Amino acid sequence: MEEIIQLFVRSFEDTTFSSSERQALRQLIEAYNPDRQKRDLLRSRIFDIARLRFPNHPDAAVFNWLEVANKALLEKMIAPVSKVFFSPGEECLNAIVNLLNTAQATLWLCVFTISDDRITKAILHAKQRGVVIRIITDNEKLYDEGSDIRQLAKAGIDVRVDNTPNHMHHKFALADQQRVLTGSYNWTRSAAMYNHENILLTEDLAIVVAYQRQFAKLWEEMVTFGER
Repeated sequence: MEEIIQLFVRSFEDTTFSSSERQALRQLIEAYNPDRQKRDLLRSRIFDIARLRFPNHPDAAVFNWLEVANKALLEKMIAPVSKVFFSPGEECLNAIVNLLNTAQATLWLCVFTISDDRITKAILHAKQRGVVIRIITDNEKLYDEGSDIRQLAKAGIDVRVDNTPNHMHHKFALADQQRVLTGSYNWTRSAAMYNHENILLTEDLAIVVAYQRQFAKLWEEMVTFGER
């Protein structure tokens, strides 16, 4: 940590972060990989440096320096959150339900089939909260025993299906255009009880955007399921 502090001290001599200093700082923070508590300590030390040297620098220069210093620390802190879950067991189910329960504005669901009533219940609750929901699913799975797609469509949720002899086999969901959940896990009870499956949940913007584009493309290609 002291090496990071000394870099801050050197940069503050002219209240300017050079490009080489910024690169060196990123490398040090990456190598040190401080946890939240240590980052808070580093941020406190930054302000100590400014307070000690404040009489020798104009206000604007000091605060500009502080802004860049804090940004350098926060860049790593606000890195996209990614988590993985596995079945059998209820890890994957809980990840899906939590995503559905915490969505505030939109849910785009692109899944091969939905037959787990616990998931269906969470989707319906989201609808009741005013969340705008779109569902893309496979046309051949609509009438499987236990399928909840017709129930969801009757509840007023927009559903589109493929109209080809091939399967729409995706299993992914987008919440609020900020989080994407994807993996092999089918949204069925048997997947939770018996199958070896996985789910990845991430806020990585590049991944979210890629899934947004794929959903939008499929939404235009698919046909409306008209059962209400």
